Amino acid sequence: MHSKKSHSKKMILHATVIMAFVGILSFALEHYGEGHLSALTAWIEASGNFAPFLFMVINVIGMVLVIPQTLFTVVAGVLFGAVKGTVMCLVSMAVGSSLSFLLGRFVLRGRVFKRFRNDPNFMKMEMLSRKHPLKVLALSRIVPVVPYSVANYLWAATGVRFLPFLIMSVVCLIPETVFMTAGGHLLSSGVRMGTVNWKMLAVLAAAAVLIAILVRAVRRSLDQE
Repeated sequence: MHSKKSHSKKMILHATVIMAFVGILSFALEHYGEGHLSALTAWIEASGNFAPFLFMVINVIGMVLVIPQTLFTVVAGVLFGAVKGTVMCLVSMAVGSSLSFLLGRFVLRGRVFKRFRNDPNFMKMEMLSRKHPLKVLALSRIVPVVPYSVANYLWAATGVRFLPFLIMSVVCLIPETVFMTAGGHLLSSGVRMGTVNWKMLAVLAAAAVLIAILVRAVRRSLDQE
């Protein structure tokens, strides 16, 4: 149980560090870069579907190349807003996870298994996925023991089927994605307009509570069985 709590703390610390980094960068661009953040968001609004499409393509490529997704998710909230940013990130995660899983299953499975076969996290994933695949998938997505993009390849090396993997990978990421994009949107509105978006703050708090509830529910179910 102690290790599980430490993973939760690491996830919160990681998200806080990413948000702080994006916030400082956004502040520097806006206040020391002659309003570059406002100019960038104005260009995005005027570009139609080009900017969102380009962002999602970069996000998918980053996922396949095992680049951490937290930064992309926060930036999506900064540039596109919480609602649009959430949708874009979930679509990107669905496509990127699918590509990574298929590459891991049919092209890189031998290499992945050879590299991680003695890793304790992978051994637990493989063992538990035989008995409780949906629950373990849910927990690994809600509280990632390993980074999301790395886990895509690890799950491909187990016996988990593609469709359950894809569904759980996207559905279980909704609360965290809403949390991160809402945080990014709060940073953006605070930096550019000097105001607090109370609706987004409420969404941020609600997403955090939902994540905590889901984590406890899935862990309790696994512990009982």
